[in-house]
Amino acid sequence: MRFVCPDVEADQRAFIDNASHSVLDGTEHELDLHPGPLLDADVAVERLERAQGVLLNWNLPSGALARCPCVRVVSFAGTGVEGYVDLVEAREHGVTVCNVPSYGANAVAEHAFALMFAVARKLVDADRTLRAGRWEPAELLELRGRRLGVVGVGPVGTRAVALGRALGMDVAAWTRSPTPARAARLGVPLVSLEALFARSDVVSIHVAHTPQTERLVDARLLALLPAEAILVNTARAEVTDRDALARALDDGRLWGAGIDVFSPEPPADDDPLIGHPRVVATPHNAYFTAPAAQELYRIAVENLVGFADGTPRNVVVSGDH
Repeated sequence: MRFVCPDVEADQRAFIDNASHSVLDGTEHELDLHPGPLLDADVAVERLERAQGVLLNWNLPSGALARCPCVRVVSFAGTGVEGYVDLVEAREHGVTVCNVPSYGANAVAEHAFALMFAVARKLVDADRTLRAGRWEPAELLELRGRRLGVVGVGPVGTRAVALGRALGMDVAAWTRSPTPARAARLGVPLVSLEALFARSDVVSIHVAHTPQTERLVDARLLALLPAEAILVNTARAEVTDRDALARALDDGRLWGAGIDVFSPEPPADDDPLIGHPRVVATPHNAYFTAPAAQELYRIAVENLVGFADGTPRNVVVSGDH
C-alpha cells in the first residue's frame, strides 16, 4: 500500500524516517514524504495523487478527500483529529480516520509543570527585565503545599497527579467517570468541577476536546478560583473560554496562566492571551520531545499498516458503510 505524508516539517523528518524504517521494513508498504504545509486543497490533491493512506501532521484542507478517491485511510499524528480533518467529509467518502490517542504523557505533564513554575516564579518577566539591564526582584509563589486541581485523569492527567504529589502539593482531580477504585489508584480524591475550582490554587487541564468539553472551563468556574490562582492548559484551547480567561486575568484576581494551545493555531494577532503580562505562552510543543515524538510517529504509521492488513486501530471514523 502506498502511504504519503504530505506536510513534513524539517524538525519532524528524522522522527518520521525512523518510524517508517522500524514499522515498514520487511513489509510491502512504502511511505513517501513531501515537505511544507498544505496551503490549500489543490496542493493536497497534488501531493496525495495515487496515495491510499495518509500520515497527516496538520490540517487537511476541506474538499481534498472528495478529490482523492484513492485515499482510504488518514492517520493523524496527534490526538484531537477533529480540528484537522473534516470528519463529515471522511464519512461521506468512506475514508477511515485514525489518531494517536495517547502518547508522550510524561512530556506533556512535565511541560504543564514547567508552565506552572514559569508563571509562579515570573521567570519570563525576570529574564526579560534582567537582559534589559534592570534589577527588579519581585515576590514569587512556591508550589509546595499549594492545592493542585487536575482536570482529566487520562495518561497525561495521571502523570500530572503523580508530579504534583511528588512536589508536595495537595492534589485533587476531576473525571467524568469517577469510581472509588480509580481514586484509590490515583491516591487523590475525585471531586466535582465546582469543588475542584473552588479549592485549587493551581488548575491544570488534561481533557480531550469533544462536544461535551467545549468551553468546559467557563466564566462561572473561573470565578470560583481563589485569588492569585494559576490556570494551565496543555490540552486544547477549545476546552477553555478564552475571552472569559482573558477577563479574569485583566481584573488582576488571578496570578497568571500558562498556555500551550490556541484556536486557531498559529493564533491570530488579536488573540487576547498572546502578549498578556500575566500569561506564559508556548507554541503547542508540550509533546515535542524526542521520546514522545518517536512514539507518536511509530503509532501513527502502525495505524496505517493495521488498516492495510485488515486490523484497523485507533479508529475515530470508520470508512465502512
